[in-house]
Amino acid sequence: MTILELIANGVLIGLGATLFTDVIGLFRQGWSGVHGFCCLVGRWALSVHDHGLFQDNIRNRKPIKFESPLGWALHIALGAVFGIGFWALFSEVARPHDRIWQGLVFGLATTVVPWGIFQPMFGWGVALSKMPNPGPLRIRGLITHAIFGLGLGLCAIAYHAVI
Repeated sequence: MTILELIANGVLIGLGATLFTDVIGLFRQGWSGVHGFCCLVGRWALSVHDHGLFQDNIRNRKPIKFESPLGWALHIALGAVFGIGFWALFSEVARPHDRIWQGLVFGLATTVVPWGIFQPMFGWGVALSKMPNPGPLRIRGLITHAIFGLGLGLCAIAYHAVI
């Protein structure tokens, strides 16, 4: 497999898994939950130049023009990057029946990214440690990333079925 094939296939798998996760998220949280979080991602990105990488609670900041489309673009791009990582690790070694558990494990491992990087930058602390009741939010994050991992596994299976 060439590097271009790796990237293209990984992006495809990651985009499919992101779409899968967002559709499930709509059923779990409704539009306001899924869309609201993406808006916060865009708000953070647009306010880095004024407030730095690590900010106070991003929820307390006023909305910024274009935060929604930027947040969605970043959300989708991160899903594609995760897809490339998953494909790089498992595309050559996975047997069809292994892809689901590999996807789940990989998806759960991606929880480290928001807990250790994004949540501290949003002013929420490592693994939401600065939030009033972090336990349920942590569980919600684990569920979301497990669903993303399931999406990775299912998309990899679908990819191999079509190719």
